[in-house]
Amino acid sequence: MTQDEFHKLVHFVMETPAKPPHSLFVGGMDNWHARARLAHFLAMEGIDKTEEALELFHSVVEAEIDEENSEDVEEKVYALQRLSIIERDEKKNDDALNHINQAIELAESTDFLYKYILRGELWADRWNLLHAMGMTKEAEAEADERIDFYKDIPVDHNSYLYYGYRFKAQLSAERGVTLVAKDYMHMAIHSMEIPAAYEAGLEKAFAATHDNASWILSEVDKATPNPEKLHWDI
Repeated sequence: MTQDEFHKLVHFVMETPAKPPHSLFVGGMDNWHARARLAHFLAMEGIDKTEEALELFHSVVEAEIDEENSEDVEEKVYALQRLSIIERDEKKNDDALNHINQAIELAESTDFLYKYILRGELWADRWNLLHAMGMTKEAEAEADERIDFYKDIPVDHNSYLYYGYRFKAQLSAERGVTLVAKDYMHMAIHSMEIPAAYEAGLEKAFAATHDNASWILSEVDKATPNPEKLHWDI
């Protein structure tokens, strides 16, 4: 992508309802941060310039970062995660797996508590992708391993446990084992911060007595606060 093409795309996204500030793209094609940020906007639903987003995200894969700077690390992890999601949606599963693995490795190479990235969510992306690729046994074994490793750590809000138990609940629902699915989701919910305003909705979702486990989990998800807006200890 040329500098001129980059700038045309910047002005294009600035005129969309997203209306990002021009300051996000300072440095143009020479700045990997600017390339990653533009790619995120291009990949947004409603903008849908997926090919251009993929080109920019791929240009970030080998970008050098300051590993002592949490924001630098987090921005590259986020780019790798989003790249993997796009590739998964386009059925490029091997590429998607490679990039989510890179995101996990980078995220776990530091002890930073990131602002937006959740390490447990990165692992869940990997497990769901493995499940879609027919490697469910490996995915479930990894989830069990993460749960076993983190379950006794004395913190209240643990993204590894939330996403690990949630993945186990999802598999149980697909297998038609409703009570087990609900039990795993109860454990997942206990690993996150639940504001009081959500408690009644969650209680109602869990109170369903029928055996449509997938429907119940969907209702639980709807009643659950957005994990991105909660406090996490790990």
